[in-house]
Amino acid sequence: MEKSFSGKPSGSARSLALTAALAATLAGFPAAAQADWQRSYVIEWNEPAMYFGGDSGIEGPGSDCPQGVNPELDWVEVLVKAGYTREEAEWLRNPANPTRSPVHGQNQMAFRGKDRTNIYTNPESYPDPGLHPMTGSIAEGLNLDGNSDTGFVSPTGEAGIDNTFYQTLGCWKTYRGPERLSSGAMQFNDGMRNGSWTMVIVVSGEGDDPHNDDNVMVGFYMSQDNMVKGGDGSISPDYTYRIEPHAKYEGLFPARTLDGVIESREPVTAMLRDPGYTRDLELLEAQIKLKMKEDGSLRGYVGGYRPWRAVYDGWVNARGPVIESLTWVELPAVYYALKRSADYHPDGGQGQNTHISFALRVDALPAFVVTPDASEIATRIVSYKDQAPPLPESNGPSIGRSRIVGGIVIDPNAEQQAGPDAVILPPR
Repeated sequence: MEKSFSGKPSGSARSLALTAALAATLAGFPAAAQADWQRSYVIEWNEPAMYFGGDSGIEGPGSDCPQGVNPELDWVEVLVKAGYTREEAEWLRNPANPTRSPVHGQNQMAFRGKDRTNIYTNPESYPDPGLHPMTGSIAEGLNLDGNSDTGFVSPTGEAGIDNTFYQTLGCWKTYRGPERLSSGAMQFNDGMRNGSWTMVIVVSGEGDDPHNDDNVMVGFYMSQDNMVKGGDGSISPDYTYRIEPHAKYEGLFPARTLDGVIESREPVTAMLRDPGYTRDLELLEAQIKLKMKEDGSLRGYVGGYRPWRAVYDGWVNARGPVIESLTWVELPAVYYALKRSADYHPDGGQGQNTHISFALRVDALPAFVVTPDASEIATRIVSYKDQAPPLPESNGPSIGRSRIVGGIVIDPNAEQQAGPDAVILPPR
């Protein structure tokens, strides 16, 4: 019943009783002498750190969102307000309209800016529709700038938490909810846990006490090995994962431990796999705060400043009409909110801020992580980017085999194409 390095178990998922046997097997791996102690993990859940203060369900009001989430929109009224006749608007939203795809939505929805400009690629051609504000004082995350007089207070009372991403989008239905229960978190973590990608964490130190060590390094790496689920659907601990050298996704953090909490010694630049449509979680001034728990798991935050425009583009490239209809928001509102709230510029704040403070909540299980060639347990926290194959050339955003252009899926065989000059109503 041993697990192969392909990530596929050769038998049923093992019980925790086999953990000791697996550890004994892996004891044969040589370990690098540089580290006096090492622990490794596989990320089993990660999501944007969004504190939930709801009183009666995800959509209702609460201490975080006094007005609740943005309500479902009347898209006929939205289109009429954008300049379409009511007859045109009703036909565009009619399921019988052959230009309206049940999978990709109604492409003409994109063209509701001034002079029927595509609002996804030119959001400033459209007035800001607005998002319901997040007005609470509590947030999860990290004190990125070291200033305890600004920012939020954490649920445990720590001042100075910097998480403007949460402040900006925390009342959007897709992000709001208790841990593991927001629609966005469930969608993307289900994909990760079903094999879309795997990320592992390696922690190594140079002291005698892993819980109190001033010289620790932490590495976030990709792996090609799929996670293994138990009979109840949960991720099983103590499986083996090879590090997959990746030309983009990797994060190396100098850190220390104090009473079992791993904290950054200095900020770094990191690129992790985003659990969302953006895919790239590029973080400047990135830091970590992770608790090594008694049950062997790891829990905490990775935080930093991420490019806000990439977040917006990720939602657009996921098919704007679909995202708007399913998540009850007009995407230009997301654009305006992110641009307005951005709180960091890598050049010291000259001009419009390009980044927004952000925190990722991470839960990880104990695992055995080995080097890319599987010759030894990974103990040295080093970059493997020079061993990675080049990234494949991108043909632009896509969903399955469908290419997305300007936030919409173009069907080259369609008789009618959406656009500023499209004929909306069918011939009489």
